[in-house]
Amino acid sequence: MSDLPITRYGARVAAGWMMDHFGPAISAAVENKPYRRRHICAIACQETAYKWLSWIGHYEPATIIERCVFDASGDAPDTHRTAFPRNTAAFRARYGDALTDMLIEEANLTRRLQNWSDRPWVYKGYGIFQYDLQSIGDDPDFFKNRMWYDFGACLNRCTQELDSKLASHGGDLWAAVKAYNGSGPAAENYMQNVKIFAEECGTVTGD
Repeated sequence: MSDLPITRYGARVAAGWMMDHFGPAISAAVENKPYRRRHICAIACQETAYKWLSWIGHYEPATIIERCVFDASGDAPDTHRTAFPRNTAAFRARYGDALTDMLIEEANLTRRLQNWSDRPWVYKGYGIFQYDLQSIGDDPDFFKNRMWYDFGACLNRCTQELDSKLASHGGDLWAAVKAYNGSGPAAENYMQNVKIFAEECGTVTGD
Protein backbone atom coordinates (compact mmCIF):
# COMPACT_ATOMS: atom_id res chain seq x y z
CA MET A 1 0.00 0.00 0.00
CA SER A 2 1.15 3.53 -0.71
CA ASP A 3 2.56 5.65 2.08
CA LEU A 4 -0.01 8.35 2.78
CA PRO A 5 1.09 11.89 3.69
CA ILE A 6 -1.94 12.21 6.03
CA THR A 7 -4.25 9.71 7.66
CA ARG A 8 -7.60 8.63 6.29
CA TYR A 9 -9.24 10.51 9.13
CA GLY A 10 -7.13 13.56 8.27
CA ALA A 11 -8.47 13.37 4.72
CA ARG A 12 -12.02 13.59 6.00
CA VAL A 13 -11.12 16.59 8.16
CA ALA A 14 -9.39 18.27 5.21
CA ALA A 15 -12.36 17.64 2.91
CA GLY A 16 -14.75 19.04 5.51
CA TRP A 17 -12.68 22.20 5.84
CA MET A 18 -12.50 22.65 2.07
CA MET A 19 -16.22 22.14 1.60
CA ASP A 20 -17.09 24.42 4.51
CA HIS A 21 -15.09 27.29 3.07
CA PHE A 22 -14.95 26.65 -0.68
CA GLY A 23 -17.78 24.21 -1.38
CA PRO A 24 -19.72 26.28 -3.94
CA ALA A 25 -16.56 26.97 -5.98
CA ILE A 26 -15.59 23.30 -5.97
CA SER A 27 -19.10 22.21 -6.94
CA ALA A 28 -19.17 24.66 -9.85
CA ALA A 29 -15.72 23.58 -11.03
CA VAL A 30 -16.66 19.90 -11.32
CA GLU A 31 -20.01 20.38 -13.02
CA ASN A 32 -20.22 18.09 -16.06
CA LYS A 33 -16.66 16.84 -15.45
CA PRO A 34 -15.51 13.23 -14.95
CA TYR A 35 -13.92 14.21 -11.65
CA ARG A 36 -16.03 15.14 -8.68
CA ARG A 37 -15.69 17.14 -5.47
CA ARG A 38 -14.08 14.17 -3.77
CA HIS A 39 -11.28 14.09 -6.33
CA ILE A 40 -10.50 17.79 -5.96
CA CYS A 41 -10.33 17.43 -2.18
CA ALA A 42 -8.23 14.28 -2.54
CA ILE A 43 -5.65 16.07 -4.67
CA ALA A 44 -5.34 18.76 -2.02
CA CYS A 45 -4.94 16.02 0.59
CA GLN A 46 -2.07 14.55 -1.36
CA GLU A 47 -0.45 17.85 -2.28
CA THR A 48 -0.59 20.10 0.78
CA ALA A 49 -2.86 18.96 3.61
CA TYR A 50 0.11 17.42 5.42
CA LYS A 51 1.06 21.04 6.15
CA TRP A 52 -2.19 22.89 6.67
CA LEU A 53 -4.24 20.35 8.61
CA SER A 54 -2.44 21.47 11.75
CA TRP A 55 -3.17 25.12 10.90
CA ILE A 56 -6.96 24.65 10.93
CA GLY A 57 -8.39 26.43 13.94
CA HIS A 58 -5.25 28.50 14.40
CA TYR A 59 -5.35 30.60 11.23
CA GLU A 60 -8.06 32.05 9.06
CA PRO A 61 -8.83 30.19 5.81
CA ALA A 62 -7.38 33.06 3.77
CA THR A 63 -4.07 32.79 5.61
CA ILE A 64 -3.93 29.04 5.10
CA ILE A 65 -4.50 29.45 1.37
CA GLU A 66 -1.93 32.24 1.08
CA ARG A 67 0.73 30.27 2.90
CA CYS A 68 0.58 27.20 0.67
CA VAL A 69 4.07 27.93 -0.66
CA PHE A 70 6.06 24.70 -0.45
CA ASP A 71 8.77 22.65 -2.17
CA ALA A 72 12.33 23.89 -1.82
CA SER A 73 13.67 21.23 -4.18
CA GLY A 74 16.86 22.19 -5.92
CA ASP A 75 17.90 24.47 -3.06
CA ALA A 76 17.30 22.52 0.15
CA PRO A 77 20.18 20.21 1.05
CA ASP A 78 20.08 16.74 -0.52
CA THR A 79 17.39 17.70 -3.03
CA HIS A 80 17.50 17.75 -6.82
CA ARG A 81 15.28 19.25 -9.48
CA THR A 82 15.42 18.91 -13.26
CA ALA A 83 12.55 21.21 -14.31
CA PHE A 84 13.12 24.95 -14.57
CA PRO A 85 14.04 26.54 -12.27
CA ARG A 86 16.58 24.00 -11.10
CA ASN A 87 17.37 26.32 -8.20
CA THR A 88 17.10 29.92 -7.07
CA ALA A 89 20.20 31.00 -8.97
CA ALA A 90 18.69 29.78 -12.26
CA PHE A 91 15.46 31.64 -11.52
CA ARG A 92 17.25 34.87 -10.63
CA ALA A 93 19.34 34.71 -13.80
CA ARG A 94 16.21 34.59 -15.96
CA TYR A 95 13.72 36.73 -14.01
CA GLY A 96 15.85 39.21 -12.09
CA ASP A 97 16.07 40.36 -8.52
CA ALA A 98 12.66 41.93 -7.90
CA LEU A 99 10.54 38.87 -8.67
CA THR A 100 13.09 36.48 -7.17
CA ASP A 101 13.22 38.40 -3.92
CA MET A 102 9.44 38.66 -3.75
CA LEU A 103 9.07 34.88 -4.08
CA ILE A 104 11.82 34.30 -1.53
CA GLU A 105 9.91 36.50 0.92
CA GLU A 106 6.71 34.55 0.24
CA ALA A 107 8.56 31.32 1.02
CA ASN A 108 9.95 32.84 4.19
CA LEU A 109 6.51 33.98 5.31
CA THR A 110 5.49 30.33 5.16
CA ARG A 111 8.67 29.27 6.95
CA ARG A 112 8.00 31.77 9.75
CA LEU A 113 4.49 30.38 10.17
CA GLN A 114 6.20 27.08 11.01
CA ASN A 115 8.79 28.74 13.29
CA TRP A 116 11.55 28.04 10.79
CA SER A 117 14.39 30.43 10.03
CA ASP A 118 14.53 32.34 6.74
CA ARG A 119 16.36 30.91 3.74
CA PRO A 120 17.39 32.57 0.45
CA TRP A 121 15.38 30.07 -1.59
CA VAL A 122 12.68 30.41 -4.21
CA TYR A 123 10.13 27.70 -3.52
CA LYS A 124 8.63 25.75 -6.44
CA GLY A 125 5.03 24.87 -5.45
CA TYR A 126 2.28 27.51 -5.11
CA GLY A 127 -1.27 27.17 -3.87
CA ILE A 128 -3.29 24.46 -2.22
CA PHE A 129 -2.92 22.23 -5.32
CA GLN A 130 0.77 23.13 -5.78
CA TYR A 131 0.96 24.80 -9.16
CA ASP A 132 4.59 24.37 -10.13
CA LEU A 133 6.84 27.34 -10.79
CA GLN A 134 7.88 25.79 -14.10
CA SER A 135 4.53 27.11 -15.39
CA ILE A 136 5.72 30.70 -15.09
CA GLY A 137 6.71 30.75 -18.76
CA ASP A 138 3.10 30.20 -19.87
CA ASP A 139 1.30 31.75 -16.90
CA PRO A 140 3.50 34.53 -15.47
CA ASP A 141 0.67 36.51 -13.86
CA PHE A 142 -0.16 33.70 -11.47
CA PHE A 143 3.22 34.04 -9.82
CA LYS A 144 3.94 37.72 -10.35
CA ASN A 145 0.54 38.75 -8.96
CA ARG A 146 0.44 36.21 -6.11
CA MET A 147 -2.68 34.63 -7.55
CA TRP A 148 -2.26 31.56 -5.35
CA TYR A 149 -3.77 33.77 -2.62
CA ASP A 150 -7.10 33.18 -4.41
CA PHE A 151 -8.56 29.69 -3.97
CA GLY A 152 -10.53 30.13 -7.19
CA ALA A 153 -7.37 30.80 -9.19
CA CYS A 154 -5.73 27.72 -7.71
CA LEU A 155 -8.79 25.60 -8.46
CA ASN A 156 -8.86 26.90 -12.02
CA ARG A 157 -5.27 25.78 -12.64
CA CYS A 158 -5.98 22.39 -11.08
CA THR A 159 -9.01 21.74 -13.28
CA GLN A 160 -7.29 23.03 -16.40
CA GLU A 161 -4.47 20.56 -15.83
CA LEU A 162 -6.85 17.71 -15.14
CA ASP A 163 -8.85 18.54 -18.27
CA SER A 164 -5.66 18.58 -20.33
CA LYS A 165 -4.51 15.23 -18.96
CA LEU A 166 -7.95 13.72 -19.48
CA ALA A 167 -7.89 14.82 -23.12
CA SER A 168 -4.49 13.26 -23.68
CA HIS A 169 -5.36 10.01 -21.89
CA GLY A 170 -8.62 9.15 -23.59
CA GLY A 171 -10.81 10.32 -20.73
CA ASP A 172 -9.27 7.85 -18.27
CA LEU A 173 -9.58 9.66 -14.94
CA TRP A 174 -6.93 7.75 -13.03
CA ALA A 175 -4.46 7.92 -15.87
CA ALA A 176 -5.07 11.67 -15.87
CA VAL A 177 -4.50 11.89 -12.12
CA LYS A 178 -1.25 9.98 -12.50
CA ALA A 179 -0.14 12.26 -15.33
CA TYR A 180 -1.08 15.29 -13.23
CA ASN A 181 1.92 14.34 -11.10
CA GLY A 182 4.16 13.14 -13.91
CA SER A 183 5.22 9.61 -14.79
CA GLY A 184 6.99 6.62 -13.31
CA PRO A 185 6.73 5.00 -9.88
CA ALA A 186 6.31 8.28 -7.97
CA ALA A 187 3.34 9.27 -10.14
CA GLU A 188 1.83 5.80 -9.72
CA ASN A 189 2.16 6.17 -5.95
CA TYR A 190 0.58 9.61 -6.19
CA MET A 191 -2.40 8.23 -8.10
CA GLN A 192 -2.92 5.37 -5.64
CA ASN A 193 -2.89 7.83 -2.73
CA VAL A 194 -5.44 10.07 -4.44
CA LYS A 195 -7.67 7.02 -4.95
CA ILE A 196 -7.58 6.29 -1.23
CA PHE A 197 -8.16 9.91 -0.30
CA ALA A 198 -11.03 10.22 -2.78
CA GLU A 199 -12.80 7.33 -1.07
CA GLU A 200 -12.43 9.06 2.30
CA CYS A 201 -13.30 12.52 0.99
CA GLY A 202 -16.41 11.11 -0.67
CA THR A 203 -17.86 10.36 2.76
CA VAL A 204 -17.80 14.13 3.33
CA THR A 205 -18.54 15.51 -0.13
CA GLY A 206 -21.32 13.01 -0.80
CA ASP A 207 -20.39 12.37 -4.42
